[in-house]
Amino acid sequence: MSSDPGVSARRNLERARQSVQQVHQAAIRHRDPSLHGVADEISEIAMMLGHDAGPVQEWRPCPVCGAQPGANCINTPGHQKTNGIHPERTRL
Repeated sequence: MSSDPGVSARRNLERARQSVQQVHQAAIRHRDPSLHGVADEISEIAMMLGHDAGPVQEWRPCPVCGAQPGANCINTPGHQKTNGIHPERTRL
């Protein structure tokens, strides 16, 4: 067992990211957009506390085109994409 407190902190942060991702996946499965809002709020609070929310575009749907987690965004009139995703998708 490691005595490095950073190891435990990183492990807990990864658990938190996975939990938030599960909330997003439940939102998709149950078609409940309010769950996306809850997961985003948790991530935003974590960021205010100085924790990295991780690559949000990987676990949240696009608010512009509705692309599901893991999928690239589709072209939408009036919205530019960067590296295959809409910038709005990466904002909390």
